[in-house]
Amino acid sequence: MNKKLKIVFMGTPDFAVPTLSKLYNDNNLDIEYVLTKADAKSSRGQKVTQSKVKEKALELGLKILQPIKLRDDRDVIEKIKSAEPDFIIVVAYGQILPKVVLDIPKYACINGHASLLPKYRGSSPIQSAILCGEEKTGVTTMLMDEGLDTGDILKQVEVTIEKKETGESLFDKLSVITAEAIHETILHFDKIKPMKQDDSAATKSVIIKKEFGKIDFENETATEIDRKVRAYNSWPSAFFSENGIDYKIWDADVVDGVIDLSNAKCIFKNVFILDNMLYAKCKDGILKINVIQKSGKNRLSSKDFINGFKI
Repeated sequence: MNKKLKIVFMGTPDFAVPTLSKLYNDNNLDIEYVLTKADAKSSRGQKVTQSKVKEKALELGLKILQPIKLRDDRDVIEKIKSAEPDFIIVVAYGQILPKVVLDIPKYACINGHASLLPKYRGSSPIQSAILCGEEKTGVTTMLMDEGLDTGDILKQVEVTIEKKETGESLFDKLSVITAEAIHETILHFDKIKPMKQDDSAATKSVIIKKEFGKIDFENETATEIDRKVRAYNSWPSAFFSENGIDYKIWDADVVDGVIDLSNAKCIFKNVFILDNMLYAKCKDGILKINVIQKSGKNRLSSKDFINGFKI
């Protein structure tokens, strides 16, 4: 691509901000519009909140459109058409694009997705990869169609999931890689041969709910709980409840080998103090709890939590 290209960008959370910044900083690209989620009132205090993409677009002086439902907003669709974009770029926008929008750009609608498609199509690919114990994940750029993450693959970048990787750390890592991958895809679009996805190998990820973080020590293994702790850091977090009070676990390790908890002091059901450390007895194995947080309190190391705990 040798000419200056016109872009319409669609995104909502902070994951999409590095891509918006990357495209804005390329002098050979013109961002005509930024589409993002409509402003909403927060649950506390009814304060109106803006998406992270809107905040960045305002900082950059870009034109912003915020349709509640893009497929039903003819005025917004006409504005996109009038911009005559070469590409529509989508990163975690939060709405499926109708065919009338998919057909607008001269070259393509391109989506950046945080998994190695066809694995983990849907809204929570980062958390799902950790929960399922994947050793690798990555980023895919693809041509958009009317399905959910089903379009032809343009580029993939593979990333190793580290032993202590959390949803938050992987989120930050993949957001930067997505920006690079989208930018490279645009620059070399005319040289890329799209590749069909293997639908038989597809898996899905779902919208995460707060209750997904609830820990069941008796029916989950230490490995499963460790993955849950890491995947749901920072939201919704992994937690257990005792006497109506929630306790969040922010860091833990699966214990290798055998630990005898018969002489340990039981402070909660399935949670014990041994040698000034917290351990949880699970369905299979023992989990060492390194950082814990009582509802309404600060995060504490196990040692500090034990020192302040009234038995």
